[in-house]
Amino acid sequence: MADAILAILIFSPLAITFLLKSNAALAFFSVCASFVVISLASADLKNLTGHLDLRINSSTLNLLLLVVPALLTLLFTRKSSKGKVMRAIQLAAALCVGGLLALSGVPMLAESVQANFNSSQAWTDLQKVQGAVVGAGVVLSLLIVWLGGLKHRSKKH
Repeated sequence: MADAILAILIFSPLAITFLLKSNAALAFFSVCASFVVISLASADLKNLTGHLDLRINSSTLNLLLLVVPALLTLLFTRKSSKGKVMRAIQLAAALCVGGLLALSGVPMLAESVQANFNSSQAWTDLQKVQGAVVGAGVVLSLLIVWLGGLKHRSKKH
């Protein structure tokens, strides 16, 4: 079960990016921003949901805050990837998005579900390469942003 959840978390952004030609760099940065919001403001958000009378536990709220912005970013940035080289970079960045989603989302799951991941070899292997996933995601995402801004302008005479 844990391996199936990991596969879904890791390969869903890759599939969406491939099918929709979405901007994986923005999705990576949205996961990073979501993680910062969860880390710094989750208690305030939980307090707000309590005042709004929403019956949602903090684990579910944090997972929604992590996953929904990334999915919406991939949907809203469809058809933004052009060229074979940029598509390859986008797909590599999308794999990093999935890895980051898994690395940051699994610890937010319930304790009973986390126990399944502790016995998973795929989870252990992913944790071993987490630095590479984050580092590659940052480098690839910045590369996409920097190269995406280069546009050849025609000179008018």
